[in-house]
Amino acid sequence: MRLRFLHCLWSALAVWVLLPVAAQAQIIPFAGNFGPGLAPSDNQMLFDSVTRLNATEPSKVGQSDSWSNPETKSHGSSTILKVFHSNGMTCHLVRHHIVAARPPSRNYRLTWCRTATGEWKTKG
Repeated sequence: MRLRFLHCLWSALAVWVLLPVAAQAQIIPFAGNFGPGLAPSDNQMLFDSVTRLNATEPSKVGQSDSWSNPETKSHGSSTILKVFHSNGMTCHLVRHHIVAARPPSRNYRLTWCRTATGEWKTKG
């Protein structure tokens, strides 16, 4: 079950991390060469941070978890902004603040909900 959760988490976060790059690539075809993104080790630290935050019981507004990669100088945090229920699931709105090796920093807001099986998934 943990492996499935990590796969779902990886998929969801890959979309919101890579989507801005894909959109920019439509305008500048080689945008990936103009600046560094997140390294695989940064992504893993980010995912681990989100996993820790989602596992904290009970979820409370203001709870936060941070990550930092001394090798790449990238870092970030995830903070719960709102806790609520939707379709019988406990959910929270989380702001993910990411600072890659070079500015600018990025902020993403995702809603995470705990399913009946106990998995946390993003709500689209």
